Amino acid sequence: MHRRRPSHYWLCGLALIGLTLLAFSNSFSAGLALDNQLLIAGDQRIQEASAHNINQIFQHTFWWPNGEAGIYRPLTTLSYLFNYAMLGNGTHPAGYHWINFLLHAANVLLVFALFTRLFARAADHTFPLALFAAALWAVHPVLTESVTNIVGRADLLAGMAVLSGFLMYLKSTEATGIRRMGWLVGLGIATAAGVFSKESAVVLPGVIVLYELTFHFPEARERLRSMLLGCTATILPIAAMLLQRALVLAASPPAEFPFVDNPITGASFWIGRLTAIKVFSRYLWLAIWPIKLSADYSYSEIPLARGSFEDWAAWIAVAICLGLVTWLWKRSRLAFFFACFGFLNLLPASNLLFPIGTIMAERLLYLPLAGWLACLALAIDSAAGRIRQVRLVPVLLGLIAIGFGIRTWVRNLDWRDDLTMASASVRTSPGSFKVHRLLAASLFQAGPENIDRVIVEANKSLAILEFLPDELDVPNPWTQAATYYLAKGESLRGASAEPYQQAVRLALRSIAIEEASRAARDRKQGMKASIPPIAAEGHRILASAYLRLGNASQALTAATQAQKLDPANVDVYGEIADAYLAQSRGEDAAITLAQGMFATSSGLLREDLLKLYQSGVDAKGCAVVAGPRGPALNPSCDIVRRDLCAAAVQAQRPDLAGQLHCPPAARPAAR
Repeated sequence: MHRRRPSHYWLCGLALIGLTLLAFSNSFSAGLALDNQLLIAGDQRIQEASAHNINQIFQHTFWWPNGEAGIYRPLTTLSYLFNYAMLGNGTHPAGYHWINFLLHAANVLLVFALFTRLFARAADHTFPLALFAAALWAVHPVLTESVTNIVGRADLLAGMAVLSGFLMYLKSTEATGIRRMGWLVGLGIATAAGVFSKESAVVLPGVIVLYELTFHFPEARERLRSMLLGCTATILPIAAMLLQRALVLAASPPAEFPFVDNPITGASFWIGRLTAIKVFSRYLWLAIWPIKLSADYSYSEIPLARGSFEDWAAWIAVAICLGLVTWLWKRSRLAFFFACFGFLNLLPASNLLFPIGTIMAERLLYLPLAGWLACLALAIDSAAGRIRQVRLVPVLLGLIAIGFGIRTWVRNLDWRDDLTMASASVRTSPGSFKVHRLLAASLFQAGPENIDRVIVEANKSLAILEFLPDELDVPNPWTQAATYYLAKGESLRGASAEPYQQAVRLALRSIAIEEASRAARDRKQGMKASIPPIAAEGHRILASAYLRLGNASQALTAATQAQKLDPANVDVYGEIADAYLAQSRGEDAAITLAQGMFATSSGLLREDLLKLYQSGVDAKGCAVVAGPRGPALNPSCDIVRRDLCAAAVQAQRPDLAGQLHCPPAARPAAR
């Protein structure tokens, strides 16, 4: 290979962008799949560019108000606000995909610049090799989870910070005076942008130290000042982020890492570390053979390490890789640096230092792949040099890049929606309960004609969880499966009680799991935590199933318990009212609907109450009158006023009791 003149750099950069655009050309039609629905469509903070919303973004965690995962990424959320409110993209995904692509394209140029600079350190590692190595990374199929997946933007922003910050550090080592200070200030800004976008950008000072120890070890004393200046420029913004993050997390509910999302969280220290090493071998395999890709690796796609043949094979493979990296220290410092660069960027999310919210995720490979693919290019170049077939290097690397690009284009199609992604994932990670659950939910949403396939997939999900202890399980899959059986019973129009009996069984298991996992969480935290509203769902579905089996008494008990757990749940009041009606207690049903109307301000409950009065609860015919917008309650009717006063008492609404002129004995005490 021969060096190209710097004048060709930009032409090669444009070629890289063109190649990247070709590989991701069909990503712009992908929808809001998986977590995108919550983080884009479900986050009210990004729907208007206001000082209040910006303050909310910096004062709350990444998933707020939809959950807590102990992560703080305000700049990433701000970028969604930029799309949603400022560009006017709203819930239309194309604009988000274009921003993601532009960020990735910028990172491709940064990787190319970094490779060009570092490969030039050795006479046998020339400019074209840097170009092909950058091309491999630009179109690697694993990167679709960071580029095509909108919420992968955190990885794009953090990657840009690490790459640009490292390049600025290299520039600072060559400059003096005000120019050096300018580069260091830029390094500090890049670090701040990175760590406030994703916590993994904290590796930047580690990358600087790795570079100095790798390439300037003999002259460490002479380079010490440059290294200290660079690390200082990065540590200050990192400290600021950690302080702000600690303040936000302290004011937030404790983060929860379910065992089923990451079994390492429930394993002993050594079992957890050995499992993390096994996962590391999977990451290495995906780097060179990205055929089977999955959006989820939850329980039990990756079993905990138990000394199986697969475990030993993974550990031996990692040990061989570590041996090769050690050998590279003397053989090729450049390859050693890139190998360690990949490992260092994966380390914070590797579960080796501490458990995180997932056992494995392809998006975590976004920046590590840059280092490992550089090693692959160097290995091919070295092997070709040994057999004196240097001309084969661009051919082979070009063919690999084309293969990667085709696989990326095909993978983008999986990100169209939840159904396409779930269908793809059950083929590549059938051991994950979550992908079967996702496929069941997607099919259920697609239409009632899929109910049999829905139940099959739901049962596959539950079969994976069946023998898991209740305190390690999660209730949602069981609750959803009970819902599907209720729908199956409705489709049969009561011809069989078996679906409703199955719904009862699954709802009871869901309730047991919720109670056991909550008790375990309370013991771990040393205090009794508040009960989440979702805890009511199992009781509500149980009530619905009992009703359809004709057991109104047990239905009322279950629905009343659901109302205690979640008084704001509109559906619960309907279940209680139905249970009362099944017992011919029409007035109690009316009072319950009115209570729910007062507690939730639900128009649906008001309509149900009107229908109830019209159907005969009001024997005197005075309960409903004609209003300007249709039928309305008649509060002057004795029956209506009595029911509404009773509902005001149960809803603890003295203000409404006063407006209704309820008798003093019927009024709730003022709070």
